[in-house]
Amino acid sequence: MTILVTGGSGFIGKYLINDLLNHDYQVKIFTRQKKLDIQNIDIIKGDVTKIKDCLSAMQDVDVVFHNAAYATDCGKKDEIFNTNINGTENIVEACLKNGIDRIIYTSTAGVYGFPNIKEKIDEKSVINPYNIYHKSKFEGENILKKNKELKVSIIRPPLVLGEGGIGSNIIINKIREGKMIYIGNGDQYISIVHPADVAQCLRLAFEKDKIGDTFNVVSFYCKIKELFNEVSMQLKVKSPDKNIPYIIAYIAAFLDENINIKEPSLTRFRVKSLGTTRLISFDKARKKIEYKPKYDLKSTVEDMVKKYI
Repeated sequence: MTILVTGGSGFIGKYLINDLLNHDYQVKIFTRQKKLDIQNIDIIKGDVTKIKDCLSAMQDVDVVFHNAAYATDCGKKDEIFNTNINGTENIVEACLKNGIDRIIYTSTAGVYGFPNIKEKIDEKSVINPYNIYHKSKFEGENILKKNKELKVSIIRPPLVLGEGGIGSNIIINKIREGKMIYIGNGDQYISIVHPADVAQCLRLAFEKDKIGDTFNVVSFYCKIKELFNEVSMQLKVKSPDKNIPYIIAYIAAFLDENINIKEPSLTRFRVKSLGTTRLISFDKARKKIEYKPKYDLKSTVEDMVKKYI
């Protein structure tokens, strides 16, 4: 059994590679990265936006974990769509032409938007993608599912936190610098997943999903205050003690996105992520593919901050 992982050099991809290798799968990585420090693994250089690269990469492969994506809060639509939509179309074409009928797709819980409700959101909940990235990932799901020759498993993670992640680094640096501010009162509940748990769920979907289904994946739930206080305690710094009304933060983010187009310090997506309640149910993954999260709040934060202490 040979598995090809697109985006294997990315944040989640690295954990996925380790998980697959630890379960004795033969793995190939399809990546744009020129240098990767991974031993005893076949690394195929290429780009999912180039069909010739995809066709070449899919040779002698049994299953594809399509993890490559252009993930951003507020990037250019053309660039996001080129990777996430056109790239997915290329993956489908290359799979069909190489006789591959099994794809595991890393999507996002962002497809549900941010309804700010305490009821849990499951795989049958209303789809309401918030930004261009989320729209592109949902369109990627549709591209995959409309091809009846393929059996496609879809995994939807919410906020992914762990060592080296962009979200983790933003939270840690803001707290270390004393610049973290609560949006609202900090009592909002959020859903968090560690990348190792995402990787586990992706593998389990491949092994146990017999029909080609969609699964949310979550490690734990907590209040924003609980997350920030745990990070502060492990960093041994003062916990955030200031807050800003949600509407003011949202307006500030809108202005920052339009003034600092390339690198806004605050985005509307971050305001939504940290300023609203969103509880993503993972009961379906737990029951149907036997997913069991290994990370909780304390162990996730330990992983996030270990290079800072």
